[in-house]
Amino acid sequence: MTSLLRVESLKKYYPIRTGMFSHKMLHAIDGVSFEIERGETVGLVGESGSGKSTVAKCATMLEAPTAGAIEFHGSNLTTLSFNEMTRARSALQMVFQDPYDSLNPRRTVGQTVLEPIKIHKVASGQVAKDRVAELFERVGLRPEHMARYPHQLSGGQQQRVGIARALATNPELIVLDEP
Repeated sequence: MTSLLRVESLKKYYPIRTGMFSHKMLHAIDGVSFEIERGETVGLVGESGSGKSTVAKCATMLEAPTAGAIEFHGSNLTTLSFNEMTRARSALQMVFQDPYDSLNPRRTVGQTVLEPIKIHKVASGQVAKDRVAELFERVGLRPEHMARYPHQLSGGQQQRVGIARALATNPELIVLDEP
């Protein structure tokens, strides 16, 4: 049976300038491997700065890895076309560590949760808006919160908006970065 998510020998290096014309590579993650089965909950533990967030971003292909394989349902995410990756993203969502930075300050939080529903064609029109209201209630927010902007919410409410956004596409896997 194929794992839901399999990460093999994942590496992510960032160039660091050491002088005007020289740089070295910062090894943020170097050879991380793990598998996640359907229905399984997995925690990644490490010290601050150990690369946990980088693993999450690479595993969801929000950042391209330097090397390694990331398979979701047996498909290597690193080789998918843009359209194939868009389809995969509807089944693979992420809740970010800092909810405020992950929310667009120019959009209401209702618009933010509605966006993936429209992009991934989960629903449209009034059905999509009803889905947003249902998601808000599911995460402990009232429907009237939908008209607010991120700065008008507490940090906990912002985090719940991030969770609602991740749930919007009915994903098979949600990666949470220190929620």
